Parts: sequence; structure tokens; C-alpha cells
Amino acid sequence: MKGKSFWFQILGFFLSAVTFACQTNGFQESRMTPGPLILSAAVSLCLLLIVWYRYVDKPTGDFLHTIHRAIGGDYGARFSCYAENDNFRRLSAAFNRLMGRVESQTEELTESRQLQSLLYENEKIYRSALELTCERVFEADLTHDQLIYGYETYQKVFSFHHIERFEDLIGKLADQAVHEEDAEKFRRTFDRRNLLETFNSSGVPEIVLEYRQRLPSGEVTWVSTSVIRSGDPENGLKVIGYVKNIDARKRKELEILKQSQKDGLTGIYNKRCTQSLIESFLAGSGNGGRHAAIMLDIDDFKRINDTLGHIQGDAALLNVAQRLSALFRSSDIVGRIGGDEFFVLMKDCGSREVLTEKLDALTGMFGEIHLEDPSFQVSGSIGVALYPEDGTDYRELYKKADVALYYSKAHGKNQYRIYSRQ
Repeated sequence: MKGKSFWFQILGFFLSAVTFACQTNGFQESRMTPGPLILSAAVSLCLLLIVWYRYVDKPTGDFLHTIHRAIGGDYGARFSCYAENDNFRRLSAAFNRLMGRVESQTEELTESRQLQSLLYENEKIYRSALELTCERVFEADLTHDQLIYGYETYQKVFSFHHIERFEDLIGKLADQAVHEEDAEKFRRTFDRRNLLETFNSSGVPEIVLEYRQRLPSGEVTWVSTSVIRSGDPENGLKVIGYVKNIDARKRKELEILKQSQKDGLTGIYNKRCTQSLIESFLAGSGNGGRHAAIMLDIDDFKRINDTLGHIQGDAALLNVAQRLSALFRSSDIVGRIGGDEFFVLMKDCGSREVLTEKLDALTGMFGEIHLEDPSFQVSGSIGVALYPEDGTDYRELYKKADVALYYSKAHGKNQYRIYSRQ
């Protein structure tokens, strides 16, 4: 039957049935009566119905049944292939391919929805865990500048009015809840555009900042705010943030750092820290100002140690350090750089008259130091180099101040000299 159309097959059945009926009854075409014709027609009709049922009605019914199964959600439904009919064979193959794709995409969609649900549940669990260990937790949509969760935790502490935008939260915190020395860095770090750019371009999973928080009571504590990306950026980049109290740990770290920066005997900066602070200042905010680098030591200090002993020598060093700290501003850098040598960077020293007045007071300071043996008169020699005239970095200023100090000692001690090329 291959190669013939479906309706030609039916016609063939019909003609075969008529011929068979005539031959069976022994009738010629010219002598045929209605009886055989009716019988032939009945047989042909039966055969036609059989063919119709087999090749049209049953496949159509099966196909409709399969479609109804698919509409009902059975994406695994498939139509049986009828090899006897080319049309239904092609139709079933196309339908089955279509359902295969639908089933595959449905499985992927189901997995995606399950994954999203799992991620949402995990975020809820993670947020709940953070709330147990952190002072505050918040969630925000950076793309749409929305504060999704966490406003209440801030409102309880800082009495903020209702906040819906993430940028408003950061602005209010910077203005009212962050120490003034840390506010600008806080604002820059958690600027919404900066967060979006950082997360999208660098791929970092978390941004952390440690800063001082000022509570409404006036108490200042160290806290750490961490912002972690969450969610699909295509639907809006969302973040979860949490604030932890790190006050005890941070103060301990700062104390350790302070001890590493301090001279063990005198309590002022040691040599390494003195150099580092001066270099940082001159390369940063001190660039462009006018400053004085002052180097000084105790005259004949070795004789004090050899005659009166190291205890009296240490007492003299401690006395000088204390007087230097009192004489200069807290913003100036005062350090002991070795033995009986001290180094001071007097920031923004102003006019020559102001500097001269300070150096006179510094020279007279040594005469106020008294040892156990009154026959010992303590004095000191001082050398000064000016920024930027004599140098623009620590090493240059150190070298020029050392030359000036040597000159003051060579010319009688107990005096100061300002570096001169002559």
C-alpha cells in the first residue's frame, strides 16, 4: 500500500468488494439485479467502516486522547506511530518531538523554581542565623535602590524616621551614627553606585568595613559592616548586610599596634614608627605645607650613664620624652630614634618667628631636668631642617637635621642650629 494515498486505498477496497460479490453470485454486469448490488454495497460499507476506524477514527481518537493528557499536565504523553499511514506517522513523530521538548523545558523550569525556592529558604535561614550573632541585619535591592528588610533594627537604636531607599539609610548612618573621622570612608564604601560597580565588575563576594559607631548615648564602639551579594543580578542585584560589634577585639588590636609603635622606655614613637608616620604625612596631607624636622640629643649623655649609672640615664631620657610630648602638639610627630637621640616633625610650623620661639623653649627645656647629683647640669643640642626647602622626604630631612645638630655640638653645645648650605 505504500506510495498510495489514503483515499485511493479506500476506493480499492470498495471496488474489490463489488467485484467479489458479483463473481460469487455468477452474475454478469448486464444481468445484475438489486440484491447482489445491495449485498456488495453492504460489504463495501462494512469494509469502508473497518478501514475508516483503523486508519482515521482510531488514530484520531488516540491523538485527541494524547493531546488531552498533555493538556492535563502529563508531559510524558506520546502518540503511537501508525506505520500504515504516512500522514499520521509524520504527525505522530512531530507531536512526539514537540512533547519531548516541552517535557525537557518543564523539567528545567521545575528545577529552576526548586532551586530558587531553596535559595530563598537558605537566605531566610542565613539571615536568621545572622540576627542571632549580629547587632543588625538588612537586605537591599541595589539596582532599584530599595531597602527590603532591616529598617526596624536601625530605627530601634537611632530613632530614624521610616526609610525605604538604601541610599537614604547610608546617608543617615554617615551623618548620625558613624564617628566623624570615619564618616566619609563609610559613605564612599557603601555608596550604592560603588557597590554595584564593585560587585558587577570585580566579582568580589563581600565588602567589609571596620569603623567607629557613635551611639545616641555618646558611646563610641568599633563595629564591622559586611555586605554580601545575593540573588540574580538580572532581576536586580540584591545584598544582605550585617553589623557586628568588634569593639573588644579591635581595641586589643589597636593596643598591640600601639605597643609595637612605641618606644619601650619612654612611651613615645619608636624609630620605625616615627619614620613611617613622617613619610606618610609628607606624601599625603602634609604635601605642600611648611614643616620643621627637629633632631636633638642630650649633651654628654655617656658621662651620665658612666658616672651616675643607667638608671639615672634612663630617667633623663624619660624626662626628655615627657617634656617633648608636653611642648609639642598632639598632631606633631615625636619619637625616640636611638640612644639619646629624639626626632620631632613640627607640622605647619608657620613663620620663622614662631619656629624660633619653639626652639628657644626646647633649648631651655633641658635646663629644667634635674638628676640626683646636682653637679650635673643637663643640656641638649638641636639641629633643624625645613620642609620643603631642605628636603621633601624623611631621609633628606633627617640628613640635613643631623648636619645641623653636628654643627651645634661643634660650636659649644646647648644650642640649636637651622640647616644652611653655607
